[in-house]
Amino acid sequence: MAIIETIVPIFLIIIFGFILQQRGLLKREFIQEANRFVFHFSLPVLIFIGIIKSDIREVSLTSILSVIVPTLVILCIAFLLALTMGLKKGTLGSFVQTTFHGNITYIGLAVLYYMMGEEGMRRGSILIGFLILMNNTLAIAILSWASRRHENIWKSLASVVKSPLIIGTVLGMFLLYLDIPVPILLMKTMGILANIALPMALIIIGASMSMNTIRNSFKLSGIVVFMKLMVLPSLSFAFCHLYAIPFTDALPGIILLATPTATTSFILANQLGGDTDLASGVITLSTLLSPFVFIFWAYAAR
Repeated sequence: MAIIETIVPIFLIIIFGFILQQRGLLKREFIQEANRFVFHFSLPVLIFIGIIKSDIREVSLTSILSVIVPTLVILCIAFLLALTMGLKKGTLGSFVQTTFHGNITYIGLAVLYYMMGEEGMRRGSILIGFLILMNNTLAIAILSWASRRHENIWKSLASVVKSPLIIGTVLGMFLLYLDIPVPILLMKTMGILANIALPMALIIIGASMSMNTIRNSFKLSGIVVFMKLMVLPSLSFAFCHLYAIPFTDALPGIILLATPTATTSFILANQLGGDTDLASGVITLSTLLSPFVFIFWAYAAR
């Protein structure tokens, strides 16, 4: 019951954002500006704080591998399945990248924080550092290869490296590794900024959802969503069981891999010749189903 009471309010906020947008109380211009603010400032600061407050010894190598190995496995499965189904060019690229490219910052961090508190934030922030870099790099490589738009790959990779989320992650790990303290005054200031991130991010996600995109590619979207929300975290669950990883170490990785497909996957598909209808449909459908999936995995991981 406690898990349900933790997860359901998160998605009620997402629904609240959707209702506000449908009623015209949140204008598109505000959503875009709020998203830009959260992406460039609040979320990077939140991840930075989570990392520097953590103890690197809290996250073992096996915990890190429990998110990396399943991601690579699902990528291979999705690629082979896409070839078997005869998917071509941009559709193939979008099909593959949306099976592993999760919304780990906007939704993953929120679920971990409200489910596990500061401990979830600390453990999750380090895992997110690895996943952000890996997921974006793999997504760009796959989309560029599938659509043959190799001229855009270096520009897209450069944008990943310069991403505020990457900068916040690398800076946090650098200070953590060298054990450099951050002044209390600065930490409290950043804390206020970071507190804006999660509620605003959830409202933005709700306000950005569109039901029409699901109908345009329902069959393919359903296959991808099943792989993203069920198969991918089940691979992590099996990995954790195989290597006897404790619950508190296993849960953050499983939750992060069970997140709905990232909105970034639509942006990358648009930039690199992917199937934007498929990407958008997967994002919306996976977001709608994710509260039930989170509840399932939170209980299963116990």
